[in-house]
Amino acid sequence: MFAIDTIFENACVQTMDPAHPTATTIGVHHGRIVALDEELDGVEAKEHIDLQGRYVCPGFNDVHLHFSLLGANLNQVDLRKQTTGTLDELYRKVESACESAPGEGWVLGWGFDQFSLGAFPDIERLDSISHGHPLLILHLSNHAAVVNTEAFRRAGFERPEEIEDTDLVIQEHGKVTGLVKDKFCFMLTGVANRVPEETLLHQLRLAGEHTLALGITSFTDGGTGTDHNWEGIGQTPDDIGLFQSAYDRGLIHQRGTMMPYYSALHDLGQLTGDITEGFGLDLGIRSGFEGGLLDIGPAKVILDGAFNSLSALLSEPYLGHPENHGVLSWDPEEFKHHVATLQREGWRVAVHAIGDRAINIALDAFEYAQAKYPRKDARHRLEHCGIADDATVERIIADGIIPNPQGSFIKNNGDAYVELLGEERARRAYRMGAFVNRGALIPGSTDAPCAPVDPLTSIEGMVTRLTAKGFLLGEQERLSVDDALKAYTYGSAYASHKEDVLGSVSPGKFADFAVLDEDPHRVEPGALHEIAVMQTIIGGVVRYTRS
Repeated sequence: MFAIDTIFENACVQTMDPAHPTATTIGVHHGRIVALDEELDGVEAKEHIDLQGRYVCPGFNDVHLHFSLLGANLNQVDLRKQTTGTLDELYRKVESACESAPGEGWVLGWGFDQFSLGAFPDIERLDSISHGHPLLILHLSNHAAVVNTEAFRRAGFERPEEIEDTDLVIQEHGKVTGLVKDKFCFMLTGVANRVPEETLLHQLRLAGEHTLALGITSFTDGGTGTDHNWEGIGQTPDDIGLFQSAYDRGLIHQRGTMMPYYSALHDLGQLTGDITEGFGLDLGIRSGFEGGLLDIGPAKVILDGAFNSLSALLSEPYLGHPENHGVLSWDPEEFKHHVATLQREGWRVAVHAIGDRAINIALDAFEYAQAKYPRKDARHRLEHCGIADDATVERIIADGIIPNPQGSFIKNNGDAYVELLGEERARRAYRMGAFVNRGALIPGSTDAPCAPVDPLTSIEGMVTRLTAKGFLLGEQERLSVDDALKAYTYGSAYASHKEDVLGSVSPGKFADFAVLDEDPHRVEPGALHEIAVMQTIIGGVVRYTRS
């Protein structure tokens, strides 16, 4: 008698499928769900797995994290505020790493926050503790870093004080401070990332293991690749090839979507008799996209910076910084034409836009591209969508653009938003309820390692909207637990154009689930982050079990 592969039974399943909202039994064959509950009566299975009455939902889908960078950071000096409370402690940890580092190679740290430290690290102090090593310490936003003099020299800047772009290479009293932002940060990071292939693959394995333990079954790498000068926000010019190698070796089990960074795309020359200027990418792409584990998603373009680095582009200046409205990475007219080119070539486009002024420039570009090259259901995205008034919210929905705000930022960074934006603007930071209450879908994501990668921590931020100091970032922006879970499952699938195969526990879809030790509806909202992931199941295979 024919038998399916597995029956998962004795579960409390929230399916995210309105046609069948709950279930207790899931039948899986060849990696996909074939039936639920009574449809499995009399069906034989090769294996029965008892889920012990636990809560089960579709696997969490983080549609904007930096997977390769997360793995790299897990290999570097951890300087996050959770682990490093003072500048002196930061300097001690960095000096210890320099003392033990072999040769004269780079020493890298990540995750510092000037607000918790009281100030940015200083180049002269870094020079004094570096023991000849080039140093690069990433800010928690990943849009800024502090480097030492040797790092400037390794990047080809013998006299960094002569760099003219003083908005991005910060000076005080005619001397560089070591603080670099946006494109200079990305460029220096690219120089520092020139490490062996085996190191890069090891970092991808670390990221895979770390995220499996958090119930993440799908992710989007939010900026894959660099150009051939290693400039970009990915790791290498061969990033997609590296991911393919990692999948070939079984180092990653989650379903991954690559979001190629704009600098990795380039002129392809004449494609047809009427397309004389093709535009696309290579990034080491080869055979190996079968099986539903790896694909290519939207192209990523960065339009502005971040709040914490005072570089998100605002219509009104930062509080206490009357001359600073942030940084714009593109000329708006030039940007419109680049987005239109991507639209013409069939790309979905994900624009990093945090400040309200940047968001409206992005919307201008989307509208121009759609008028010039009309396309149905493009589902372009606004990554982060940091601050928006009601008129902009309505415009985003009317244009069919998917906003992607991060719940992970609320507790981690929210108090800095109040300090930098003031209370009124901070309440409109990373709006969620404004979209969901108007019937729009939003996805779930963390922007890790810029914030904790844990989906349940991010879901808690979506539900409570409370900063670490207890400030409420817009009561009307709170989501219900159901809406937050839907965002992290079905909403993320929709944002990825994968709602036909992901996002709900429904027959025909991939058998990807997260098994939790508590039902999120039955704990206090402020304790959602304490819920443990007991198992992570991908394609019907248990890939992680909590010991």
